[in-house]
Amino acid sequence: MMEHKAFLFDYDSFDRELRAILEDGLRSGDHTRLVSFVDATLSDFRDPYEGEPLDDDWEAMIETQDSHQYGDFALTKYYNPTADIGLGAAWEDIQELVANGPVIMESPILGSIIGPTDDPFDPGKMGSYFQSPQQVRNSQEYLLRLAKKEQAEVLNKAIQMLQEAADANTGLYITF
Repeated sequence: MMEHKAFLFDYDSFDRELRAILEDGLRSGDHTRLVSFVDATLSDFRDPYEGEPLDDDWEAMIETQDSHQYGDFALTKYYNPTADIGLGAAWEDIQELVANGPVIMESPILGSIIGPTDDPFDPGKMGSYFQSPQQVRNSQEYLLRLAKKEQAEVLNKAIQMLQEAADANTGLYITF
């Protein structure tokens, strides 16, 4: 079963500093700029799995040397890998309620993909999504309206996740 993980995410800084580098790496297959990005300020990054600070031999931890994996490490500058506020297995029930609700362009508990549509950023190969602070607010509004119609307890957890991001004025990084 896939577990929904979500992290408060400094979307605006990501968008300014890393997004173009990541998207270029995904399109070209060249991860050189991602490595340079991490090496330039190594102390800003963490192991995306354990949350430990990276050291000089951080590249040895990467099993598949591609832009997805290097991007996974580069992304940690913008979130705390040990601070998961995701929905766990409940995401499937929420997604089903959303699918039966009013039509929307993207899921309020997922968000948008980053990168080329034929090879979007997805280091775990199970899905990776992003929400800007504005998307977080829009997603929360959508779920609040849905909760008035669908008295489902599982919606409260999703609304709480989005509220936490809205209160912090951050985006979200969602992964499985």
